[in-house]
Amino acid sequence: MRYKKAVTYFLTFSAIACMFTASYYFSYKQALRDFNESAVERNNDLIKELEKQGYLTNTVKQGETNDQGALSDTEDGQEDAEAASAIADTVLPSTQYTLQTYDMKTGQLSEEELPTPSYLIGLTRDEVITYLTDYQADLSLNEFEKGLVSFELITFSKDSIILRKTYNSDSVEYKYYLKAVNGYIVAYYGDQKTVYDYTGVAVENLPLEDRLHLENGIFIKDLDELYAVLENYSS
Repeated sequence: MRYKKAVTYFLTFSAIACMFTASYYFSYKQALRDFNESAVERNNDLIKELEKQGYLTNTVKQGETNDQGALSDTEDGQEDAEAASAIADTVLPSTQYTLQTYDMKTGQLSEEELPTPSYLIGLTRDEVITYLTDYQADLSLNEFEKGLVSFELITFSKDSIILRKTYNSDSVEYKYYLKAVNGYIVAYYGDQKTVYDYTGVAVENLPLEDRLHLENGIFIKDLDELYAVLENYSS
């Protein structure tokens, strides 16, 4: 009796194991099929994007012809020339990127070769200049405190691009900035956008002249001056 029960349990367990194995196998095959189909779609999308950017020339698919049966040599040459021109006018992943750093105080110029930044790849000369202009217009706190005064394009080609950052720490005259925000004094770093401290000091009880100054914003030279001004306002 016990033997029959053992055989029954074994057969039942084996059947369940086979069912799970079969289910896992078919799930794996379906997942692999979906992955391969997705990979093909991603590959096609990548090829289209590269063609759009000019990294690949458009070719005639096998079995397709134009009205004359095939592209003429002239049309072929024009497409190749246009593609080559597009590539020559943009930053490529293979473009050698050099960043120069010039310190106006010491007169020292240094440079280093770096991997081409992804945000530059695909940009034309004019687009790179626009990027540099926007970068200077919205400096990070780190660049502001180091005294970045210019970010320039020195050379541009598909083979090499050289950018130069010029710093002058003496140009950072004010390191902090006070401004009234929603009735309270907020202390910013000198870039006027990065908060140093929410002081909690209300402006409603301050003299009118001080309130007007804080509405417009007050530049503060250093930390000592900042503490002195805040103490005066809070007393």
